[in-house]
Amino acid sequence: MANQIKLSTTLRLDFETGLNEKGEIVFKRKSFTNIKTDALVDQLSATAKAIASVQNYPMGEVNRVDTNAIIG
Repeated sequence: MANQIKLSTTLRLDFETGLNEKGEIVFKRKSFTNIKTDALVDQLSATAKAIASVQNYPMGEVNRVDTNAIIG
């Protein structure tokens, strides 16, 4: 049976920076690595809100990206 081991977690924030020529929203992405792999969703949400509060653009989307190794 295969197992997985969580290797790393990245917190990825998308900020709405304006509109393009077609009127579509343009995003700027900021990624934060070295996040604890056992961080809770509430902790990540609070962190994202704190980071967004000091940015020039409104926050669009928050993503947690986990990288896992599959063994076996």
